[in-house]
Amino acid sequence: MPEAVFKLRVSVEPDAEPEPWNGSGIAGKVIKSDDERRFTLTVAYPANKPDVGKAADGFRDFAGFAAIEDAAWNYLTKSQQVGLWHENGTEGAGRVVESYIYRGPDWTVAAADGSEQLVKSGDWLVGIRWTEDTWRLIKEGRIGGVSMQGKAVRRTPDPATVADLRS
Repeated sequence: MPEAVFKLRVSVEPDAEPEPWNGSGIAGKVIKSDDERRFTLTVAYPANKPDVGKAADGFRDFAGFAAIEDAAWNYLTKSQQVGLWHENGTEGAGRVVESYIYRGPDWTVAAADGSEQLVKSGDWLVGIRWTEDTWRLIKEGRIGGVSMQGKAVRRTPDPATVADLRS
């Protein structure tokens, strides 16, 4: 089984003109937030679902249920800190307080931006409590969402695996 190492990072445009936060994210859409507690719940990585488009390296990646489960469990036990901008040394913008696999049934929820988000069994959910400074950036629209930073062993999937992907 490939070993995956993930860091959760926040995508920020520090010089961008602020727009009201709509709850959207890059890798996952915020499906729940709580202003008073500075908390967001996001699908960190959907299981068995390919990326919407090709990444900078030209690939569309996905991960199966077992790899996602291992990543969710390992992440919370090894590194709860959230950093900014995919840069080292920025940890501490938030702390992961929940990291778990949604076990179903399929859950359709109104996301923070008002759209419908489908959470399926096997998806990795991450709950983050943000610092006051980072929460202010989220509310000002300077943070565009969360995305994973990490590495994993990439392999070419077999036809049966590809046939089992969800849209």
